[in-house]
Amino acid sequence: MIFKLTLLERLLHQMHRLPTPVMDAFGSVIFGRALTIGVRRGVFEAVAVRPLTIEEIATKTDLSVVGVRLLVEAFEVAGYLRRVGDEYGVTSEGAKWLVQGSPFYLGNLIRYFETLYTRWAYLEHSVERGSPPQSYLEMFGEEDWGVYVYGMRDLARLLLPEVRTKISLSRDIKRLLDIGGSHGLYAIDLCRRYSNLHAVIMDFDQALRHTRSMLKEEAIEDRVSLLAGDCRSVTLPEGQDCVLLFNVVHGFNEEENSKLVERVLKVLVPGGKLYILDQITEERQRSGLARLLPLMVGLNLLNETGGNTYSFQQVRDWCSGAQSVQRIRLRLPGVSLIEAKK
Repeated sequence: MIFKLTLLERLLHQMHRLPTPVMDAFGSVIFGRALTIGVRRGVFEAVAVRPLTIEEIATKTDLSVVGVRLLVEAFEVAGYLRRVGDEYGVTSEGAKWLVQGSPFYLGNLIRYFETLYTRWAYLEHSVERGSPPQSYLEMFGEEDWGVYVYGMRDLARLLLPEVRTKISLSRDIKRLLDIGGSHGLYAIDLCRRYSNLHAVIMDFDQALRHTRSMLKEEAIEDRVSLLAGDCRSVTLPEGQDCVLLFNVVHGFNEEENSKLVERVLKVLVPGGKLYILDQITEERQRSGLARLLPLMVGLNLLNETGGNTYSFQQVRDWCSGAQSVQRIRLRLPGVSLIEAKK
């Protein structure tokens, strides 16, 4: 976290003596931009093997000495780098999240945030009108799609260990439809857990171009098929034992989601399961982080696609055709897995 308050600062904060709007509107915003630069220009990779001086980091990253000094000192304050004499090395936290090769690497996701920054310039327009001037589908180039898919894979890797323990399916499951699955991480994992399972990943063609190379990396092309199209309009394959809607419903409005879930339930076999994973809003959550993150995600999605984040009650209403609906809160703040059984 960027701000680690001292005891005195915490007391001043409780007394409303700290100008927190300045921290929120300036410090957090520009630090996020600095972090994306550090990831993209390889600052953390440069010091992953051994600590380096500012001059050595500047040479390796092709950045100015004065610029690198400001970056690495900020990263030290935030806990991602440590200083030893005149040299800077990566901390355990920095190595976990920001160095390639770590199973928890989030660099691709952070690079995706960088593409969002430019689009936040018209956020006020989206808030005023209730929709963006253009959706990301219209604005993304080939490189943007690659950054998006690999960024979503980073997020999925973070969630997968816990999600894996929450999904319970019949041992003889045969058909899985992963809507909006792009990176395919969840479908691949389920295919490896259930030997008779064949999965279909449905997503936009621009995303699936990157999915193909990922399936080759995992050597599982014979168990996973791809279906290009918009899930709101493309005919869904019938006879599904399980359907995944992971980080999908937040991209659509309520009416679109209601229709989509209704169509999904129709293609499920009796006893089949729909799993929805998303940021779920709730007013009674004690954690401020768990309350705030879904709201900020919703604001960003309004600006990206005209989407939003929703409450569990709203999702349950969409699943009115299911026999049972239950919610499973995950450790990542604000994220829930919802199971609807037909």
